[in-house]
Amino acid sequence: MGFQLSSLAFSEPKLKAKVITVTSGGTWRSSNKRINLDWVTHLKYTSVKIIRSKAKYHVGDTLVLEVIARDGNKRRKMYGGDYFTAVLRDKVKKASTTGRVQDHGNGLYTVSFLLSFPGKVTLEVQLVHPSEAVQLLRELREVPNKRTWSCVFKSKPEDVRANCTLLANRSLDLSSQCDFSVKNTSRNWFCAKPKGTSCDSITKCTSLKDTVDKLLNSAERRLFERPFFRMNLTADTKGPIIVSDVNENTTVKRPLPFCHPRLQHSEYQGFWLRGTWHSLSCKVRQFSSREITKCLTNRTVHFRGDSTLRQWIQRLGELKIMHPGPGDPYFRPYTNNRRQIQVTFKFHTVPIQVSAWFKFKNLTDSGVSNDIMKMIGGENVVLVLSLCSHFTAEPTHVYTFRMYELRSAIEQLHKKYPKTTVIVKTCNTRNHRHYREVVQMSDWLADQLNQEMRNILGSLNVAILDVWDMTVSQWYPYNIHPHEHVVDNELNMLMSYICPMMVKNV
Repeated sequence: MGFQLSSLAFSEPKLKAKVITVTSGGTWRSSNKRINLDWVTHLKYTSVKIIRSKAKYHVGDTLVLEVIARDGNKRRKMYGGDYFTAVLRDKVKKASTTGRVQDHGNGLYTVSFLLSFPGKVTLEVQLVHPSEAVQLLRELREVPNKRTWSCVFKSKPEDVRANCTLLANRSLDLSSQCDFSVKNTSRNWFCAKPKGTSCDSITKCTSLKDTVDKLLNSAERRLFERPFFRMNLTADTKGPIIVSDVNENTTVKRPLPFCHPRLQHSEYQGFWLRGTWHSLSCKVRQFSSREITKCLTNRTVHFRGDSTLRQWIQRLGELKIMHPGPGDPYFRPYTNNRRQIQVTFKFHTVPIQVSAWFKFKNLTDSGVSNDIMKMIGGENVVLVLSLCSHFTAEPTHVYTFRMYELRSAIEQLHKKYPKTTVIVKTCNTRNHRHYREVVQMSDWLADQLNQEMRNILGSLNVAILDVWDMTVSQWYPYNIHPHEHVVDNELNMLMSYICPMMVKNV
């Protein structure tokens, strides 16, 4: 580990007020942060049409759309940056797939779909964020300490509370703060020094209200609400899109490899058909509860990260929790003694965004990377990682350093135990109840984490289990904890990586 975080934790990046010039006559955002919403990408005037439309398509064809972004004055946008998602659906067959969006940087976007199933399909192109909102997200992401925690310190006659932040509070002298940070790691934590007790008497913490309201004016807030947030565009398709095949039950057939580490990233991840996710990256089958147990027999599986992994464990079936204890989100062991299955779950350390109290442990002894370096690996040991949703509100360097910290730990694990299977889950989509959540937890932010994680960990001997397209095109409302049917299909992929030889020709 070659980086030192103690100084970085205290330095706040300077935000550059990057203003996009639309024409020589004006900008959408002035130097005093006033916004002209008429210059913002508008769903009513943004057009979607099929390029080289055909009367009939076949499975295996590529459907290409042209999206031209226009503002509230119907003017063609001359710059890119809008964040779109695109889904193709057949409601009868409960089939869907996600399109690839290419930004040409001049207001023109092309969307391509690999037609993977036959039927009568409809288009859903959604403007998640106009480019102006994306620009604000980029700037706001780098603002440190948008979130605050309240921590309890043991004291007599009664406990004392103090406000805490992930990075050093610049409104306080360092001498007035308890510094729990671990040098040469990304694990930082600072608290205002409590009166009448010591820093090491800290016991537990909980999230407080965020400070987003102080960062945005009323016009900027509107960019993260309707009609500028997550709005469906009207596509000019000139009638239904018919996709045919010789056999109506066939899907795209091409040789797929078994699921394995260092699998080349596929442009099109897969598609839903009759309630089942079909991967276009590697051979994935549906595992019954009994087959999951068979796959995991004589294996130890360590889940490390966030609650989306805990959700996976809850669907694994024949496991019993050992030594249940209240209020500790950090560690849970599960077992099936008859099958010699050992499963553990451990939550990553700070940042943790929860409304409940969580125990604050010494960061020197905690952390996923520490845990990995202490693990005994081997051919029958699997490590599954997921670090995503709790990091979206933090400056870029927080997640980047955490990923490099994990990279170093994984390399050391594989140096000692080269046959250990390591699987890294990507972020998934989530719901947003109000603009504060959008600003801190936007799907655009999560998508950026996916790209950063893949850039840093992708060259290692790891398997990246990509659930992004699966949740973008799912048939259920977006949720940070997806519907159990979606989770079961995610588990099919996980088992296909752990036990690829149980997967027959798919």
